Amino acid sequence: MKRTPAIKRTVAMSALCGLVLFAAACSDNDTDNANSTDASASSTREIASSVASEVQGSASAAASSVKATASAAVGNVQDTGYLQALESQNISFGSTEDQVAAARTACDELSGDTSLDATRVKIAETTGLDDAQSRTLINIAVPIYCTTNVGKLTVN
Repeated sequence: MKRTPAIKRTVAMSALCGLVLFAAACSDNDTDNANSTDASASSTREIASSVASEVQGSASAAASSVKATASAAVGNVQDTGYLQALESQNISFGSTEDQVAAARTACDELSGDTSLDATRVKIAETTGLDDAQSRTLINIAVPIYCTTNVGKLTVN
């Protein structure tokens, strides 16, 4: 597991603390250096703002990465379960990518208000499966990939 964002945050926060301490030291009732102190304080604020933006950007990027990884993991679990279910029913055609694509096609068709029978025919035509195998593929795919269409499975 990468710890680069944590290290960057630690370094950025250390730099920020150093700058704040430096600015405080420069402003100790030194009226001769008032302009210099104001400039240092302004510079410190700019640097602190820049560091805060960088830390926020790193955190946002890390969150996006975690979300993408989690999404991919869920997809892999779905695909694995689906492919195992097809195999248990002795349904095989094309590559595993073709088999997953057929499941997604079934879901797209049913989501687009295509009838279950028309979806079965399309799956049979695109996969080379017979009618019963196509229906079984749909019955396996829908609960895994598009649960909102489960009610449509009882129509035929």
